[in-house]
Parts: sequence; structure tokens; C-alpha cells
Amino acid sequence: AAFDSQRYFIANASHELRTPLSAGRALLQVALADPEPTVESLRAACQEAVELSDRQERLLAALLTLASSQRGLVRTESLDLGEITRKVILGRQHEAGRHNISLSTALRAAPATGDPRLVESLIGNLIDNAIRHNLPGGQVQISTALTTAGAAITVGNTGTLIPPDAVEYLFQPFRQLGTQRIRHNQGHGLGLAIIRAIADAHGAALTASPRPHGGLDMEVIFP
Repeated sequence: AAFDSQRYFIANASHELRTPLSAGRALLQVALADPEPTVESLRAACQEAVELSDRQERLLAALLTLASSQRGLVRTESLDLGEITRKVILGRQHEAGRHNISLSTALRAAPATGDPRLVESLIGNLIDNAIRHNLPGGQVQISTALTTAGAAITVGNTGTLIPPDAVEYLFQPFRQLGTQRIRHNQGHGLGLAIIRAIADAHGAALTASPRPHGGLDMEVIFP
């Protein structure tokens, strides 16, 4: 199973990396072959090439984050989940507003110990996942608190129905359930795999529970 999983990951990573390169090359070849190019057509080709490059850059960043979190923690320090979450949310307000997704928060101090860079990536992926796998006009609830089990962050969202037996499937790299997503071209199916890897590296407990009417509630508790 481990070897099959590794082969699946490598095959999909190769495909995801190769696709924007092939598309970019074809785009430039078409532009160069045009006997009478206009400023507008060249500008459009350049814009598409930039978007393809951005997509590849996001994938590389996700792969590097996944690899570094699976390697384990290099450094740890005291941090506050509430403070980091507040910072991450500020960077997601525009994207949520673009798709009429409302973000509601209840952020309390939640001191923990960990790698601040990886913890910020975990929180960012939790919120990105909640926005991306949602419905237009949907909601995302985000909370942090210090519980008896440790520092906790909880992110829940509205969305499509998720069968309980499909939840584990979603945490595998490059796996996605269905096609109803807001941002079809900006996800690579690595977000939940990154969340799990970072949680495991910190010894944190990760739970994901489908909502009866659609959507997902996710909680990570740092010991």
C-alpha cells in the first residue's frame, strides 16, 4: 500500500508539474506562429503565460510545504493560534468577499508550541479549503480556544454533502471529491494532505466531521 501510494503521488505530481509547462509552450507557439499578431493578442498570451506560471509556483510551494512537514520539526517556539489565525484571515478576506463567502470568527488566545511557519501554513490551508470547497453565498466559521486537551483551532464550512466514508479519501494527496468547487483551477488536492502532515509533525489531533446538510467541520488540537 505504501509503494502504491508513493507511485500514485509521483505520477500525479509529475502530471501536475508538466501540465502548465506544456500549456505554456503551446500558448507561446501559437502566438509566435501568428503572421499578424496584435498588441492585444500578445498581451493576452503573456497574461495566460503568467497565470500558468503562478499555478506552477503554487504547486511547487505546496509540495515543498508537504515535504518539509513530513520531515519533522526543525525548530519550535511558543506561539498563539488565535494571533496567527487572525493574521491569516486578514489575507483571505478579499478572496472570501469575491465569492460572497462570509467569515465569522471567535478567536481566543490558544498558546501552543510548534514551528510558526508550518502552523501558519496549516491554518491557511484549513481556511483556504473551507472557502474553496463551498457554495456561493456560503459561510465559514473559525474559532480558536485553549481547551483541556490543548490549544484548538476549529474551521467549519457550508458546502456539498460529503459521505462519511469519503472523508479519509480526501486526506490523500491529489484526491478531490466531486467537481463542485468555487476555484476549479487553483487547487491541486494537496491542502488536506498538508494539514495532516503538519498536524502529525506536531503530535496534534486532527478530526474531520461531515455536516448533515453539507460541508465539513475540522478541528486540530495541539498538545
